[in-house]
Amino acid sequence: MSSTCAPAPGLRPAALVFTLALATSLAALTTLAPPAAYAANFNVQATADLTFVPSTVTITAGDSITWTNTSGLMHNVYAEDGSFRCASGCDDQGGDGTPSGNWTFTRTFDKVGTIQYECQIHGPTYGMVGTIVVKAAGSPPPGSLQFSSGSYSAPENAGSITISVLRAGGSAGAVSVHYATGDGTGVAGTNYTATSGTLDWADGDAAAKTFSVKVLDDGVADGSHTVNLALTSPQGGASLGAQSAAVLTVTNTDSGGGGTPPAAPSNLAATGAGTTSIDLSWTRNSNNETGFRVQSKVLDGSPFQDVLPLAPAGSTGITVNGLLPGTGYGFHVRAENASGNSAYTSEVDTATDAPTGTCTADANTLCLGGRFKVTVAWVTSTAKGVGTTVPLPSNPDSGLFYFFAPNSIEMLIKVLNACSLTNSYWIFFAATTNVQFTVTVADVTTGKMKVYFNPLNQAAVPVQDTTGLATCP
Repeated sequence: MSSTCAPAPGLRPAALVFTLALATSLAALTTLAPPAAYAANFNVQATADLTFVPSTVTITAGDSITWTNTSGLMHNVYAEDGSFRCASGCDDQGGDGTPSGNWTFTRTFDKVGTIQYECQIHGPTYGMVGTIVVKAAGSPPPGSLQFSSGSYSAPENAGSITISVLRAGGSAGAVSVHYATGDGTGVAGTNYTATSGTLDWADGDAAAKTFSVKVLDDGVADGSHTVNLALTSPQGGASLGAQSAAVLTVTNTDSGGGGTPPAAPSNLAATGAGTTSIDLSWTRNSNNETGFRVQSKVLDGSPFQDVLPLAPAGSTGITVNGLLPGTGYGFHVRAENASGNSAYTSEVDTATDAPTGTCTADANTLCLGGRFKVTVAWVTSTAKGVGTTVPLPSNPDSGLFYFFAPNSIEMLIKVLNACSLTNSYWIFFAATTNVQFTVTVADVTTGKMKVYFNPLNQAAVPVQDTTGLATCP
């Protein structure tokens, strides 16, 4: 069966052509919006942290966006609907959209709508994704999101405090924002309970939204403590307002008794004492403490947590039990009494022993010298993973790791037999990165381990550990 379209009675063919042309033009107007009177340009950075900053850009039809990659990593910008792929220019405009390092390009957007995009190497797996929201000229704005104040205060015995977040400058569309607490001078678990989440607004909703932060009474007259509050990752085209960060002060309500806070301990040392225990020792420099607060953390970016109960007054060390085998931990210690607390000692890192056995090399494990198992775990602000090995067959005591791309080596590490010099194996490494990483070196013959930690956004310092592993021969 076939069908044809005949002119309506009394409508001449020429008029029909004109009518169809007019209908086509009107249909085009439903997808193309008139450009803004003054087109603007917006900037987005492709970063070494595997993010696009900002991740969401709201523009008006006719505006342009300039993406820049100066990280040296292999990135590109790929629209998930396949409409464009760009890096050193765009494929559909005579450029080359293949992922590469150090490029910049500008692209203009005329169609109203929302475009999701990603880096084809580091996209959804690592969280390197972005959103472009193109609005018609004259569209009502979605508004900006910010705290109602730059500072909040609550006594430590209040139980909790309510924090308000405002939507200002517009209410078009559904929007959301992520909130989170972080340590200032206050410590999560001691002075407040860490919290995070997402606040949502419906289309047309301009009402303030709230979340609560639980404050804790530490029972010590130690002054006020601060908690950092942050808003991040606005969605739906909303932006962050000027007050996207704030400080909560938790004020002291404990009686001091008129005494003097104790002096800080020093010379903290930590030694693995088996697969689930670590021995700590320190020098006691006070004579008026009521106890010592020991805190530990797993070396994966986790925060410090109390090791309870407190070590009694007069202590110069404890054994921390119930730990995970073959795992790196950080520790610090302070002295306390009713008049206040000392400063914490410097952090000391060590590891529990690993099970003994044999070392089997694979894509993420180096076996150096036949007995030293080496792994590296890395973390960025949006992703985490493990290093990929590059063995050096002609140099069996050394090896390489990369994190993101095989043409971008992050680390050289070697374990040297210095038994004739210091009765130990030396561990040397150098890393060309500022991401968070944890290096674990395990002697599979004895189970003894060494762990090295680099925090996020700190340039890695070369390590030359000549005490290393005292597991000779």
